[in-house]
Amino acid sequence: MAKANLEQRVPAELPEAPAAVTSDVSVPSQKPPFFVLGSQRSGTTMLRLMLNNHRNLCIPHETGFITEFFAKASGYGDIRNAEVQKALLKDIGANHHVTRGKLIPQPGEVLSLPIVDYRSLVDAIFQAHIAQFDKPRWGDKTPSYTEDIDVLRQIFPEAKFIHLVRDGRDVLVSQKNIEWFSRNVVRLIRDWQWKVSIAHKVGQVLGDDFLEIRYEDLIRQPEEKLREICAFLDEDYDPDMMSYNEVGKDTVPEESIRWHKNSIELPNPNKIGAWKTKLSSSEKILFDDIAGDTLELFGYEREKKKHNIQSLASLVYYEVIKRY
Repeated sequence: MAKANLEQRVPAELPEAPAAVTSDVSVPSQKPPFFVLGSQRSGTTMLRLMLNNHRNLCIPHETGFITEFFAKASGYGDIRNAEVQKALLKDIGANHHVTRGKLIPQPGEVLSLPIVDYRSLVDAIFQAHIAQFDKPRWGDKTPSYTEDIDVLRQIFPEAKFIHLVRDGRDVLVSQKNIEWFSRNVVRLIRDWQWKVSIAHKVGQVLGDDFLEIRYEDLIRQPEEKLREICAFLDEDYDPDMMSYNEVGKDTVPEESIRWHKNSIELPNPNKIGAWKTKLSSSEKILFDDIAGDTLELFGYEREKKKHNIQSLASLVYYEVIKRY
């Protein structure tokens, strides 16, 4: 999705599901699926663990395949064909997110369910997965889907969307501590701005099917915000969500634990606003210059300091020299 085309990608009304997505199979009687979205390092894993501890909800580790294979599915042939289903499911199963999260332990159980289009294949994958935990409703938490809410909406027109927003400066602090994120601070700032902005804009179109929650509010008032989310999902509040930390480690892949140590702990308000001491003066100025309006959009304070020699030098460095 080219960032310059944001306004073009956010129509006044989202399109109905195209013919390739619809089927003769009626929409399942269970409550619709839901998607937890947000910029990476915004607390989506913690929220996933909270919701996953609800007696009715099951949210696997990041899936990563839904929008990718939606664009590829037609190339496999008629999905109503059993061999096409097997081939497509095999390739989905090889996706590293799917493998890491053990989303498809028994492909035969998926293929035993009614599959007539891509939507029903995705639903079958999740239905087979949640059957292991005896839960009636599935959700998904994959930050990379944040830019593709319109695609998810095409596949699941009745889906609900929860957008978790965190102060981008604290997001930057977290991303800088992880080796596989870009070392280009300007690029990280723009990525946060882009993702939260497009989710917010599409959310205005989605209306009642979209809920936006600030990470800081979830941390400070977890029960209040979880009750709000449950009401949005048409679920009763389950107090077990507040004890997610007791089992959280068991639902995060072992190789991912080191990236999510804070996510499996109880909410800690003391970690809010770490950017005030963890970011340099130049980084604070750059963030405010690039994404200050976006910070204000979500109710975050701004320092509004003017550029100095150090911040201008940093800007040139990230724009010209260290571009990735």
